[in-house]
Amino acid sequence: MANNHDWMTLHRVRFPEVVDGAGKPLPGPASAQIWRFAPLSMMGPDGHFNSRNDSWGGFALHSSREEAEAVFDDPDAHLPFLDRTLEAWHAIAIPFAHRGGVKWRGMVEHDSAIKVAPDDPKGPLAVLTSAGYTDPGPEDEERIKAFSAGILNVIDFYGTLPGNLRRGVFSGGGVDGREGCTISLWRDDISMIGAAYKGGVHKAQLERHQTLPLFDHSSFTRARILASKGTWDGVDPIDELRN
Repeated sequence: MANNHDWMTLHRVRFPEVVDGAGKPLPGPASAQIWRFAPLSMMGPDGHFNSRNDSWGGFALHSSREEAEAVFDDPDAHLPFLDRTLEAWHAIAIPFAHRGGVKWRGMVEHDSAIKVAPDDPKGPLAVLTSAGYTDPGPEDEERIKAFSAGILNVIDFYGTLPGNLRRGVFSGGGVDGREGCTISLWRDDISMIGAAYKGGVHKAQLERHQTLPLFDHSSFTRARILASKGTWDGVDPIDELRN
C-alpha cells in the first residue's frame, strides 16, 4: 500500500464516571494532524447536544503509517487519559473516500480535510460524517435543534440494523468549538449503503434537508480498518466479523 495518503486511528473509551468536556478537550497524539475526540452526544433540556458523558470517541489523523502505528501499538503513551478508563477500543484505518466541507482544523475545508488512498484497500468499513454551520445566530436555533434530534434518530435507526456493528455521535462544538463527527462501523458496504441511502431514517433526513436546509456544510469519510484491539461495549466489534 503506497504511503501517499493519510492514516487514521479510531478511539472509543468509557470512563467510570461522567466526564464534563465543556471547554475541556482531552489531549491527543502530539503528532496528529487532526484530533477530534468528544463525549457521546446526548440531548440537553435546551434541545442542544451537551458535553457530558462517560463515553467518548473520535479519531486522530496521521501523515504516515509509522505515526499511526505508533499510536495504535502503544495508545497509553499517546493518550494520557487512558489510565482513567474502564474500557477502551482502538483501530488503525486507511481512509479511501472523503467528500464535503468540515471544520476540523479551525477553518472549513472542502473536499480536502483528509487525503485518501488512491485505491480501496478493502476490509471492515468505518464511516465518519460531520455537519456544521457558518456563523450561526439566533435565526439558526430551530434548524440546529431539528438536525440534532434527527441525527440521534438516525443513530437509533442504525442500532436496529444487523449490518451495523457500532455507532455514535461525538459532538465537539461544546468541547473546543470545532465540529465533531458520527462514527459508524459496518459489516459490509452493502449494509451501509442500504441504511444510508436506500430507505429509512437517514434517507428521510437527507430529503428533509433538501427541502429545508438543516446545516450549512457536511462531509463523509469512509475508511478500512486494518487492525483493532480492546473493547467497545464489551467486545471488539471487528471480532464479530470473524465469528
